[in-house]
Amino acid sequence: MNETIQWNDWEAFCCVVEQGTFTAAAETLDCPKSRVSAAVARLETAIGAKLLERTTRRMRLTDAGGAVYRDVAPLFARLREIRQETLAREERVQGMLRIATPYEFGAQQLGGVICRTLAAHPALDITVEISQGLVDPIREGFDIAFVTVETELPDSGTIARRIWHVERGLVAAPSLAASLPAQMHPEDLSNMPTLATPGVSVWEFARNGERISVPIRPRMQTYNAELRMQAALAGLGIARVPMTAAETEIAQGRLVRVMPDYPLPPLRVFALLPDRRLQPRKVRAFMEAIESMMGTDLDDLGQ
Repeated sequence: MNETIQWNDWEAFCCVVEQGTFTAAAETLDCPKSRVSAAVARLETAIGAKLLERTTRRMRLTDAGGAVYRDVAPLFARLREIRQETLAREERVQGMLRIATPYEFGAQQLGGVICRTLAAHPALDITVEISQGLVDPIREGFDIAFVTVETELPDSGTIARRIWHVERGLVAAPSLAASLPAQMHPEDLSNMPTLATPGVSVWEFARNGERISVPIRPRMQTYNAELRMQAALAGLGIARVPMTAAETEIAQGRLVRVMPDYPLPPLRVFALLPDRRLQPRKVRAFMEAIESMMGTDLDDLGQ
């Protein structure tokens, strides 16, 4: 038997038998009649047997054709069932959705989206893992991986969707702020205690189109903004934190802004997805919930 038989040729043969004519089969398969005829001819040549007796008035199965049809037709029927079952399953929001997210974004912005999505889809379960740095959703098995970057998003081979930006600022306890220069400049930070994220040795500022880079020597480094704020509340240093995380403490006078006239570049938040095509319904539902709650259109960026 010829090993190059195409599945489409088997399907065309079965369709001709089931529809009764080449014309009806062509309509069912939405292709020219000549293509159906050629497919059956290729199949007969490949298996070395006549499958259909054709005249100008009628068509009938040969003994070989009947045997082939009885063996092959159930396979295509089952494949069609599997396709329909898969389509129906993918239209339901169900199963386990695995998400990776940095702590601050997950706690400050993502929590509400997760709760609303779970409430709307009882058959859906969500696992959230706290991550730092660039996560590869394909290699690490996540449906969605959120990442935060200060500059450009590295090329990761995945699909990136711009989600949000996080305004950041410097805060300190009133007792420490009282000891700071009245007209403080970012360069003054190089001699002051700071509270930063791991691996960061420079803080950047922007003012009137000018970018200022200042080396720092942190007393404490942690990815957790709440820990940085606790240290700031204790008067241990100047912390760089998301402003949404510090709003309450600032309103209550427990923390004060430091150098608000020198803005910090915002953190940009991206969602990394394994593929833009045929995304599971659960992934699409979650991304739609983010777009709805955050009131923003998500930009799709090829990586």
